[in-house]
Amino acid sequence: MTATSTVYETLPGLSVPLGDALHQLADMWSPEDETGRKKESETRASRMNLVVHIGFEASPEEAKELFQMVIGFSHRYPCRMILLCPQPDSWDSKDRMGCKIFSECVINHGSGSMSCCEALILGYTLSDRRFLENQVSIFLEADLPTYYWPTRFGSAGLLSDYKFFFKQAERIIFDSARECFLIDQVDVPQPAKVHDLSFSRLLSIRQSVGQFLSAYPPEAIVDGLQEVTLSANASFKCEGRALMSWVASALKACYADSDKGVGRLNFDQQEAASEDAVPRMSFIYSNDRYLAFDIDLEKGEARVEADLGSGRQDMVTGVRLLDAETALAEALFFD
Repeated sequence: MTATSTVYETLPGLSVPLGDALHQLADMWSPEDETGRKKESETRASRMNLVVHIGFEASPEEAKELFQMVIGFSHRYPCRMILLCPQPDSWDSKDRMGCKIFSECVINHGSGSMSCCEALILGYTLSDRRFLENQVSIFLEADLPTYYWPTRFGSAGLLSDYKFFFKQAERIIFDSARECFLIDQVDVPQPAKVHDLSFSRLLSIRQSVGQFLSAYPPEAIVDGLQEVTLSANASFKCEGRALMSWVASALKACYADSDKGVGRLNFDQQEAASEDAVPRMSFIYSNDRYLAFDIDLEKGEARVEADLGSGRQDMVTGVRLLDAETALAEALFFD
């Protein structure tokens, strides 16, 4: 890779004329047999379209890492991937959109079956911007749902310009840990479509907290509760924000009288005094009750200390942040 290589040029794939891309992709799956007839592929079974939109802020190395992650995801959840790569106006191919096609088949461990994935990679400059939606519409498999993951745009304003994809998508994926702005700053027509990967990565932690609290009646959890605090280092900032938002939503359901509900609680997220400190979420009460979760991701465990009116409880439970591929599946299908 040369110093001037762009994200589009760095990503793997076979360069093809834009108008021939779908035809040549189909040829990969249906090669001719010895008689010259097409053989139908038995290993291609797409479930969805996944549009990954890589912004100018992504480095070539970051883009390659992202590409490999979505390829790994597609081995488990077959899909047609469309990767969009905006290019600088100085790009050598600025007089036309560039297109690559990519396919890969792997043998699944255990079952011995084969799964295959495919990707269409589109490079475009801002002068091509007016053609982008039409071209992507041609690439989409019309009978399948579409999901949209924009990343590394650098500003909420730049991302807000792509309302076509917001409207077309069943879900919009956002990773607050990767971005320099919050999704709330983006003009999304239907905010409920947005699913943050920082929240998805917390699945194991949310389950542990929820399972512990489910043993108590709601009134025992909120009786005398004044404040919920989270102390964590900077690396847990985005996940911490998502965790606190989820806790606030869960506590709201514990109040029979909304006038005395979660709106009166204080939620405070603080930076830990030490970089080595594990995230600690504390429920602070006006009475003698207490509840604290110490989340040690390095050890893969959460320690719970509590007394919610029925005696002291101490326990340790396993926790982890989901890996990138599993978190993406969680955000797309389950959150």
